Amino acid sequence: MKSGVRVTGGAFRGRGLAVPAGTRPTGGRVREALFSIWRERLDGARFLDLFAGSGVVGLEAAGRGALRVVCVDQDRAAVRSIAANAALLGEAQVEVCRLTLPTGLPRLGGRGAAGDGGEVGAGRFDLVFADPPYSFDAYEALLGGAAPLLATEGELAVEHAARRELPLTAGSLARVDIRRYGESAVSFYRTARGPASETAPAGEP
Repeated sequence: MKSGVRVTGGAFRGRGLAVPAGTRPTGGRVREALFSIWRERLDGARFLDLFAGSGVVGLEAAGRGALRVVCVDQDRAAVRSIAANAALLGEAQVEVCRLTLPTGLPRLGGRGAAGDGGEVGAGRFDLVFADPPYSFDAYEALLGGAAPLLATEGELAVEHAARRELPLTAGSLARVDIRRYGESAVSFYRTARGPASETAPAGEP
């Protein structure tokens, strides 16, 4: 394990989590900005954390009011680390899943529901965050695989190197915003309802 990472806000603020070797935890500045942007949407949300690593983003979402959290990684050590971190925080509602990404995304189709019955969007997620390694190159496949997992008004955020430009559209998704934080950037996507366009300027929230 690498040295730990600390939760930046919510019920678990200040708690340290273990980080599996070989992973790059989502930075505190990016996490604070992300949860500031999503502040009004977190309470009761179904949250999916892809390439979760230590699970810090998903666990922080749980501590900030998300109703259901699923953390996914393809590395066995990361999955064990996420489970251990969830147990450390006493967060029993966080589900940990090992899948090859992005090809395993279709298997998550039923993981967003928690007694939703047949309502629109049942089995889907309100908020999805993905933080693949900066060497990752399958963004089109990631966006395409994640699109069916979004609830009707859901939103997907993908962290990537600031020098890397992600596509404006991918399948049913359209990029609606991009925020840059030093060498990192976060691109936001929603289901397209018309011509793709940037709806908010890049910059700090």
